[in-house]
Amino acid sequence: MVLRNLLIGIKLIMFNLEGKKSIYLLNLILLLLPVSLLFSNVISEILIFSIIVIFFLNVKKEDLLKIVNNKIILFFIVLTLYLIINYLLNFDKNPSITRSLLFIRFPLYVIALSYFLNSGLINNKKIFNYWGIIILLTCLDLQFQSITGKNILGYEQFKMGGYARLGGFLNDELKIAYFINSFFVISVGAITYYGKKKNNQILIFIFTSIVLYSVLITGERANFICLVIFVTFFMIVANLKKYFLLMIVILATLIVVNYSDVTKKNLIDRMFFQNIKIIQNSLSINTEKEKNFLYKSDHYFSHYSTAWQIFKDYPKLGVGLKNFRVYCKDPIYDQKVHPNFRNKNCATHPHNLYFEILSELGIVGTIIFLSFFGYFFYLCIKCSYEQKNVFLFGNIIFLMTYFTPLLPRGSFFTNWNAMIFWTVFAISFHLLNKKKTHA
Repeated sequence: MVLRNLLIGIKLIMFNLEGKKSIYLLNLILLLLPVSLLFSNVISEILIFSIIVIFFLNVKKEDLLKIVNNKIILFFIVLTLYLIINYLLNFDKNPSITRSLLFIRFPLYVIALSYFLNSGLINNKKIFNYWGIIILLTCLDLQFQSITGKNILGYEQFKMGGYARLGGFLNDELKIAYFINSFFVISVGAITYYGKKKNNQILIFIFTSIVLYSVLITGERANFICLVIFVTFFMIVANLKKYFLLMIVILATLIVVNYSDVTKKNLIDRMFFQNIKIIQNSLSINTEKEKNFLYKSDHYFSHYSTAWQIFKDYPKLGVGLKNFRVYCKDPIYDQKVHPNFRNKNCATHPHNLYFEILSELGIVGTIIFLSFFGYFFYLCIKCSYEQKNVFLFGNIIFLMTYFTPLLPRGSFFTNWNAMIFWTVFAISFHLLNKKKTHA
């Protein structure tokens, strides 16, 4: 059904596209992209496929040859080919054909978006500023939901263990913080890149304070940790240390004020004190004989342990994309899981990037995957240092937080997560290949 809708959408676009109209449509698509991610995966997929189609309708042959000869793109092609080969070799295990074969749309999306950002055919500054407004409205909606119990669309809070989880525009899908973080990183980077230095510092301070508090009240621990990591590095590199200290004081004041409220108190316990305990538990080493590092009384570690066992059984190629959910049901994997979480160690994915890649793509896929990103991160950090490009540096620091060991994460190959991740990646790729001039 999803694939059919995408094909219909592409046919309509190709039928209507012509010259300047395609560029006008492209600008409109990019403006609508974050909104579509809030309300419809199908529309988001159609928009991304549309960007790819417009690219092939507008790109010149010589530009296409230059793109294909780029080392990052060649690496990207190798990764895509491996996913297809992995599917074919794991065919008997019935892995996901759509995840494996349709992954090709993300390299094409990265190429297309970065090409248009470099082309001058679209208004980069306007688009990034608009995305910032969307994030600001999303944050205000979350704060409204926190105060009244419902957001502006009537979606209610979710009471969990004495505290409230907020989904905002995503309703019961409690992943709004990842959306906010990703587009905030782009928007705040764009402010430093395109804005006037005298005026942008206060704007960045206000914007960052609102986003930090909004992500805090969602109750999403992993994304809050990633945001704090990003903000810390970004403020230091962007010479905003004085504002960073002021931001900490304001955030601490809000926490102290809210701590008297029972619901908010439980939320603060979850986001700070429980986080500290989780980190301590994650780093602890078992002293019992025959118990490995992953043998812990922890929900996520039960997934990690199961994924590690699957990897050891299928070390070369893994079990194929989206197949952790199938193999984790085998009772044999309960044996090395803590007794408190036996028969509870199965899920749609291992909730950690490394264990997901190891169990589903094997050691070969893991080497290709980490080599690709390691090389890309190295080039971007080097470029951002040489050009003093805070925008690129911030994007890369944020992408690198996705690779934080033992930090719980959504599936890397889930369509919604992937569309957001590769958007940030594409903008980083654009900045990496752009000379030190503003668009």
